[in-house]
Order: sequence, then C-alpha cells, then structure tokens
Amino acid sequence: MALEFHKLTDQVDRMGQDLANQQEEIDSKIEVALQILNAHADPAYLQYILDRVQDAVAKDAGYRGARPLDEPLGNTYPPDSLPESATIIATDGSQIAPNTHGAALYYLLNIGTIIVHHGSGDAPHILSQPYLFYEPEYMLTQDRGLITGAMVSARRTVSEMAALAEQAWLNRGDERPLLTLFDGSLLFLGIGSDVPDRDQLYGIYFAAMTRLLDVQAQLAGYVDRPRSSFVAGLLHLLDTPEDMVTRAVLASNGRIEGLQDIQYFRSLLGPGERTALFVQMSPQNKDFRRSGGDTHEIAFFYINVASAHEAPHLARVEVPMWVVADRTVLSRIQALIYHQCQQLTSRYPYVLTRADELAVVKGEETRQLNMLIQVSLTRHGIEATESEKQSTKNSARAHKTRHVVTR
Repeated sequence: MALEFHKLTDQVDRMGQDLANQQEEIDSKIEVALQILNAHADPAYLQYILDRVQDAVAKDAGYRGARPLDEPLGNTYPPDSLPESATIIATDGSQIAPNTHGAALYYLLNIGTIIVHHGSGDAPHILSQPYLFYEPEYMLTQDRGLITGAMVSARRTVSEMAALAEQAWLNRGDERPLLTLFDGSLLFLGIGSDVPDRDQLYGIYFAAMTRLLDVQAQLAGYVDRPRSSFVAGLLHLLDTPEDMVTRAVLASNGRIEGLQDIQYFRSLLGPGERTALFVQMSPQNKDFRRSGGDTHEIAFFYINVASAHEAPHLARVEVPMWVVADRTVLSRIQALIYHQCQQLTSRYPYVLTRADELAVVKGEETRQLNMLIQVSLTRHGIEATESEKQSTKNSARAHKTRHVVTR
C-alpha cells in the first residue's frame, strides 16, 4: 500500500507552523549569543576566557563546551591563496549489516578512496576495497551474541582511517603538500562501551593517525551541517557569574539553550573564512590526548564554504594539533577545502563526494552478492536458502506482488 499523503496534510501544516514559531525564538537567542560573543571579542579578553574555562574544569562542573586555542573569540580568518599543487586523499565507507534472515551470516565493509593531484591536470586515481567478514570472531560478541550495528560502524570508521594512512604512506616523499580528508568527526564518537573490542579498534585508529603524522601528512575531518553547540557552551559559561558555576547550571546553555554554533556564526563569516580555533572539552578529546599525546588532541573551526552571493553554508573542520602548529599550513588547508567545495553546486568537497560514490553498495549489488554467496554455499554442499520472511520481503519490494490469502 502506498503512503497516503492526504492523511499527512494537516500534520505537515502544523509542523510548518511550529517550526516557524521556533524560528522566532531562535532569532532572539542568536541576538543574545552575538551580544555575549561581541562583549568578549577583544583580544584582551582571551586570557580571561581561558581562565574561566580552567576554573570550570577545576570545579569539576562538568563543562563540555569549547576552549579557545590561542585566537581571540571574535576573530575571523580568510584562507591563504590556493596552493599551486597538492595531493589530496579522501576516503569514505559503506556497509552491509548482518542479516539473520539471509542464506549466510556476514557483513561487508566497502572503502572508497580517491587521490587527486591538485594542479597537475592528471585524472584522479580511484579505488575501492571490499572486505567480507563471516568468521565467528568477527560476527559474535564476547558473550556469543550477534555483532551490533554500532560495532560494524566502528570497524568501518577504523578501516577508513587506515585506508587514508595507507595511501598517504604510498604517496610519502611527494614534493607536493599532502592533505588527507576524512568524512566526519575525527573524535571517533561512534565507538562506545557497547563495542567490546573498542580498545583494539582505538589502537588501530591511533596507529593510523600516527602513521599520517610520520609521513608529514595533514589530516582534516569534515562535518557538513554540524548541529554542535560547543561554542554556545562557552558563551553560556561567560554569561554565568563565576560564583554560580555548578554542574546544574552548566547542564544546559541557559539563555541560548538549543542554539547551534552555526546559527550565529553565519552572520560573521564571509565566503571561505573560518572562525577562531577551539578545542572541545569532552571526555573523548581527553582520551585522544591521553592515548596519542599532545599532537593527537583535536581542535576545530567553522568555515563558510558558500561562494560569493550565496547564503552562508557552514561546516565544521576538525584537525589534530600537529596540523594547527603551523598556521600557514592550516590556512592552505582552509583554501584547499574551500576550493573543493566550489567544484560542486552542493558545496560539499568534491573528493568526499567521489569517495562516497566509490564506497556505496547499491541494493542491486547487495542482491547480487547474496546470490553469489548462495551459489558458493550450494557448490560446497551447504543448504543455502533465505528465510521465508526475507523471501517475502524481496518479492514484495522488487515486484509489488499482491499476496492472496487462501482459505
């Protein structure tokens, strides 16, 4: 049965009205946020801001907002001129999750990689690498349960970073600057306590990052349409009297609760410009510094990737500390990322778009792989059939079959 849109008309209209009402509230909060930011934008306030953050941490007040690195809160920075040459490597991944109703239990990771020699005129080098996992040690948890989707996603993330490191290693010694671009946050947020082999995965992930450092590759994580409010947490802290800083007070963002960072930075950033550098004061980032050292702590900035005469389009870019050590290099990375976002009308980095195209596994390809697995199992004398439930789903979705109930 098709979706009955006429039953959604009133609900969609109410949704539009509610969101319009919310926008009025958001606009009011944006004004408050800009007032707080402007009041602390002078470079003379930087040490005061750092002291406030340190005080909140010392009080164990559960502060999870941002800390300015060493740049004034209200500063904006244009990109450097575009480098004449550079090697840009990007990866992305996709997966086929385990299906208990399939002919065999497995999952698949497919990692797409693109290497662009910017300024050379050469065609990009592209490759994809699929990995099939079916052995019990990959499919089962320590208590013999089936691997979860979070565990598969964590392994995919590790594989993406490992692929970046491998290709950077193969391109080491190149005279051109080397930029490796990762899709998403560098902080590996998807690996929680529900991933039993998290320590091993963390080790592989950090080893890959260290390999990038060893070959003097620059690393950046690109987050499109970020919903983060790290700087909003900082503004709330600055809006709170020092003697009122407690866990309860910092549990929300007070007068600007619910506001996202990009909602007020939009009015400050011109095309290609970035904000000041910040460090997220989160347990994950503390783990990164503890595991990888000072060089592996993650900083971030927001950048407006829209072209001139377009509405601002902000992204968050995360970089390890070894990248921010040289601001000239950072500015060149900023220029390369902005240039990549001008290659497509969607204002998303070209290399990440291509990496996604290389990695994605389409529905028809999944069906072909399942058929290939069934043939292989049958050839080796193993009964290979999907469950009745899966067969019924496949039939209904592929051919719109009408099922007749027999009496």
